Amino acid sequence: MKTSAMLLCAAVFLVAGCRVGGDDSAAVTRTAAAPACSKGAIRWAGVSDKRRLVAVSRPIEVGEKGGKVRFSPVPVRELKPGVETSGEGPSADRLFASLGEHLGWEADTLARPGRSSAAAWAVRSVEASFTADCSGTPVYGSVSSWHGSSGASLRCGVDPSDEGGDEAWIAKAYTLTCGKAGRSG
Repeated sequence: MKTSAMLLCAAVFLVAGCRVGGDDSAAVTRTAAAPACSKGAIRWAGVSDKRRLVAVSRPIEVGEKGGKVRFSPVPVRELKPGVETSGEGPSADRLFASLGEHLGWEADTLARPGRSSAAAWAVRSVEASFTADCSGTPVYGSVSSWHGSSGASLRCGVDPSDEGGDEAWIAKAYTLTCGKAGRSG
């Protein structure tokens, strides 16, 4: 008995061989941190936090005694951490720390500009707008990054939603790899 399978590997920073992107250093619009912005309040709005598919493997035929199988990712999207501002504002480090705190996440969980990072098959894409108080002058901007990891093991011919995989990124991965999801028999 053979089944067609694909794996969406997980664990950002933990999965060897799953690499999408590369050095994130060019992903930021760099602005000097204004001294007046080192302590001013940062307000967040329009925060988007959703899982996004970044890579998917090709289907692989696996027999009952197939042994070990290596799934190789094929990139479908590249996410790059970055900061854009309307002028001199808070440092990128301060903005990422503030956004992480706003989201209730541990320090250094967001991918930051200047770091080389391995990506998973699905990550939590984060985009947010901010206003920073810089000695009475507001500075507006946005931050984009990714965080965490997600994975799923799918079988062509078996609708992922029938097996608890009802998130949008899983359906996209299935459609890209196997075609339209159908009801399993």
